[in-house]
Amino acid sequence: MASSRFLLPSGFTLLLTAAGCVSSDPLGTERKSGDLEVVKSGSPRQWTAAASVSSSSATGWLKDFDDPDLQRLVRLALERNHDLKAAAARVTQARAQAKAAGADLWPQVGVDFGGRRNQSASGQRFVGSGVRSNRFELGTDISWELDLWGRLRDQRGAVVTGAEAAEEDLYAAQLSLAATTVKSAITLAEARAQIQLSEENIATRRINLGVLEKQLDRGIDTEQVALDVSLARADLARAEATLASRKREADEARRSLELLLGAYPAGKERGVADLPGMRKSVPAGLPSEMLLRRPDLRAMERRLESALRSESVAKKAFLPSFSLTGSGGLSSDELSLLLQREAVVWSLAGSVAQQVFQGGRLRANAEEARAKYDEILSTYSGQALQAFKEVEGALAAEIYLKEQEAALTTAAAEAERAVELAIGRYSRGLSDALTVLDSRQRAFDARSALLAVQALRLRNRADLHLALGGSF
Repeated sequence: MASSRFLLPSGFTLLLTAAGCVSSDPLGTERKSGDLEVVKSGSPRQWTAAASVSSSSATGWLKDFDDPDLQRLVRLALERNHDLKAAAARVTQARAQAKAAGADLWPQVGVDFGGRRNQSASGQRFVGSGVRSNRFELGTDISWELDLWGRLRDQRGAVVTGAEAAEEDLYAAQLSLAATTVKSAITLAEARAQIQLSEENIATRRINLGVLEKQLDRGIDTEQVALDVSLARADLARAEATLASRKREADEARRSLELLLGAYPAGKERGVADLPGMRKSVPAGLPSEMLLRRPDLRAMERRLESALRSESVAKKAFLPSFSLTGSGGLSSDELSLLLQREAVVWSLAGSVAQQVFQGGRLRANAEEARAKYDEILSTYSGQALQAFKEVEGALAAEIYLKEQEAALTTAAAEAERAVELAIGRYSRGLSDALTVLDSRQRAFDARSALLAVQALRLRNRADLHLALGGSF
């Protein structure tokens, strides 16, 4: 195939040179920088609810929990969760769109080959006596819009930053899925521990009820023992109802965990054996700059950049556009002569287009783009404040839950001691069965509340890592 070299007129050469020299910065870049400074200026240097704890730092937020099964569950969730796969597919789509958006910056080239056969009248009466001719053409068409004002670059930049926002959304989804998996596994472990506690409570109450029923059969203080038997039966029934509720909660937590792992919710997943321990305390004096690594905030910042570039595209639509078009190739009446030098043909043209009147469409597009930017900026500001609230709340809860756990630990220990004392007094005839039943209920409630707070503190630690966007 023959090739031809086009000699551009000097005017077009200058346009090409100018197109390469124009800055690609979108209109309003300084305004965006100032807006971001306003958002970030409201950030405190340190958290007002900073925990007064050891300054040792965790090596990774999953390692903060002393249980390797948690890491196994999170790994399975990240590999198999269908919502996360959908988020990853959206990132692939956004990347493909970013690649396609860059195509307008390059010349558009097309190649075509055609042939035709014609017959013209020769003035004779008989059909078929006209003059026949052949024509074969092999050509290339080139068109290129010179991005003199950077409009196409802004257009591509808007799509690219949108793809970057999608990547941050994927990371946010991964972080959220990991935290949700950890919390779901902790909830399941708590439910199983509560079931075990309820079963122990039921077994003890059945023993107590058997003793009271024997006393009733022997006719010992019939009226008082009958009351004790009724109360014991009521407490046993309440304990059995509590056990059924705990089993329901465990079943729901198990199926929710299986769903996070991308598996059918058959209710077979064991999760973790027990409530995990925490290896590290929250470091004191966490800097607020850590919040800037949160993927949801980074995604909003990239969307703000995308909106700014889209606004710049809308404003630059008022400016004239410059285009080059060219065609070249080979044309001949004989196929055998198509590749000869004499068959070369070419043409070159340039154009300048300026929008004059579109009924206000361009101005409306610019106003819409600016309003979109303002919307994202306000959303970003509100989301940043919400992020600070989440971290402050999790840090404060860390303190209060730790105090609550310590108080409930003491309460549970004292309640168990009270049960022993009540049983001793009852066996010596110094107190009634009602005191024993009441002390056992207090002990059960204290141990159940302690389990709940321990699990809540673990879930709060996962929420803190989620709010901070990762490890300490």
